[in-house]
Amino acid sequence: MGSCSNLHIILLTTFIYFQLLSLQLTQSVGITKVLIDNQNFNIFSSLLSSSSVIDDFNIAQGNTGVTIFAPSDADFAKLSESGRLQSIPADQTVLILKFHGIHSYYSESILKTLVNPFQPTLATDATSAGSYRFSLSHFRGNVVINTGVDNRTVVLKTIYDRKPVAIYSDSNVLLPRDLF
Repeated sequence: MGSCSNLHIILLTTFIYFQLLSLQLTQSVGITKVLIDNQNFNIFSSLLSSSSVIDDFNIAQGNTGVTIFAPSDADFAKLSESGRLQSIPADQTVLILKFHGIHSYYSESILKTLVNPFQPTLATDATSAGSYRFSLSHFRGNVVINTGVDNRTVVLKTIYDRKPVAIYSDSNVLLPRDLF
């Protein structure tokens, strides 16, 4: 009977160990913490939290993963100076924030090879299937995002890249053609 009890203890201990390991592997990434820790993304982080769009990003990371293109505080300042930011209603601000995320985890190596003329965003989910999409392409070794509004946005650097979340710094606030 002693060896049977030992076997039960070993099996129970192994089961608990694997449950804890599984829990660690599936814990979500603190997206706003990553943004704040990188210091130049406080406005984007604050807007994600105050609008609850961060909840959509967190749900996406638990499903197929999420790739986020984060504009810096300076990018928001440029947009504010242009007067575009002040005239945007709250419901459209939510769509603009969702426009910065896509429902797939694209590591840096995949992103550098990906060309997709019709990339749906999290804002696409909130609207119709053909709206709120941008294209990804490459120009002179850079990943370029074209929203159909103004100039192209360049992916500047990787902020965080660990499955299921990739966060990249970009050169502009992404403005969807559907709103501008």
